[in-house]
Amino acid sequence: MTQPRPHAHFRPRLATTVRLGLGGLLLLFSLSVWLSLPLLGGIVDKTNQVRDEYLPDLTRWRYNTQRTEQLYGFIQTLYWSNDSQVARSSRLQAQVLLDSFAFEPSNALTTQAAQILLNIQTLARLRDSQRTTLHEVQALAGALQRGDAISGDGAERLGRFAASCTRLGLIGTDWQALRQEADQLQARLPTEPAKALAELQTRFAQLQALETQVDQTYRQALEQQKHLAATLNTDTALKTQQIASAVEKEANQIRHYGLLTMLLLGAITLGMLYAFQRFLLRPILRCTQALEQLNSKQPVQLPERTLFHELDTICRSVSQYSDMTRQLQHLNQELMQLSQQDGLTGLSNRRHFDSVLAVEHARACRHGQDLALILIDIDHFKKLNDRYGHLLGDDCLRQLADVLRRFSRRPGDLAARYGGEEFALILPEMSLEQSRLLAQRVRQTLAELVVPTDTGEPVCFTASLGLIHTGRAGRHTPESMIHQADLALYRAKQLGRNRVEIAEQAVAPT
Repeated sequence: MTQPRPHAHFRPRLATTVRLGLGGLLLLFSLSVWLSLPLLGGIVDKTNQVRDEYLPDLTRWRYNTQRTEQLYGFIQTLYWSNDSQVARSSRLQAQVLLDSFAFEPSNALTTQAAQILLNIQTLARLRDSQRTTLHEVQALAGALQRGDAISGDGAERLGRFAASCTRLGLIGTDWQALRQEADQLQARLPTEPAKALAELQTRFAQLQALETQVDQTYRQALEQQKHLAATLNTDTALKTQQIASAVEKEANQIRHYGLLTMLLLGAITLGMLYAFQRFLLRPILRCTQALEQLNSKQPVQLPERTLFHELDTICRSVSQYSDMTRQLQHLNQELMQLSQQDGLTGLSNRRHFDSVLAVEHARACRHGQDLALILIDIDHFKKLNDRYGHLLGDDCLRQLADVLRRFSRRPGDLAARYGGEEFALILPEMSLEQSRLLAQRVRQTLAELVVPTDTGEPVCFTASLGLIHTGRAGRHTPESMIHQADLALYRAKQLGRNRVEIAEQAVAPT
């Protein structure tokens, strides 16, 4: 007789098994949903935080960065400018800019802005005092120059000293040395010139003291401007990265719960996993990857449509944040381009010209290559402006810029607006004869241009060109090349204009 197996009599019913299975599935599903909903709620909260708090902060940060850069420029202008009108305009613009910080929600910004404004006003007042005292020095020096003659060597030294005093400027003057020189002259002169020199010494001492105060106030203003910029720069990007990491962490937790559910439920759970990954995980992972790719040049790919409202909120927030970030990058590129471009003609500006000339000069020195520089100046440009107006003058400048673009299409060539009506061409690896022919073609093309006025009257203009070419760039510096080309340009003006002159050092045998 066969022995019965232990517990063989226990056979659960199929319906009970199905019910238990469905109950277990419902329990696991409920558990999964119960665990997932708080995580999704946290993701939504963090996404709303990114949208509501950090996106406006980024916009404000960009605007505040521009304001602090403008403020730095105003402080530099106040310190370095010798023109009282320019300094007054910069002071007024800085005051208007600093007054705008009064509308910021932070009292610290208002306090810092008030301190910077006080230093700017002090700096402007000190510079005005310097200008007034400097005018008195120049007047005394002029009177000393026009005084009665003094015999002997002292007269010549006194004349040179008085002439140098009439050419003094606010920046870069050694007032202590001038005081010592005046003291030495005073001991050798009669009473009246000695009194004038003593008065000059007093003014020198005043200017020296004012210079010390100006430097101290200038440093304080720059330090406070840096402190203001540091206060305005928020940690929005860092906080957003932390939010992205938290979203990714919670998304990974949701994925782990889904994987556990799949292992327990078998084939049915595989279908749930497919739906779970397709309709929940994939959008979340794409959003987190999009957040991680914001600083890269790869395009951000977001799902077109998601099943859940929370995921739609995430995608919209990430898309808005991505657009804002790329807009900031684009604006930074535009700012970089504008910093190297002349606003009227579209050519390179003076700063970019200096940079490229230094690079090309260094390359020519390193490889022993030819390097040519041409300076172009419109003849009688002031008369054009006076007769036809500045708008026509601007049209002439733009026409000249278009001509220079046509003659500087080689890699390495650069056309730039050097200043006012003066332009420049940098021509690397071009022989003297080639550069001379090119300069003649530029001159001839400009002479053939016709610029109509508003009434249709044709206006022509010419230009003078100064050329320097060197096959041994090591004998020159960028500054000396500019100087030689400028001398050649001046010679072209003296010899009748509308001509090309070559710098003498360029044509000398080597």
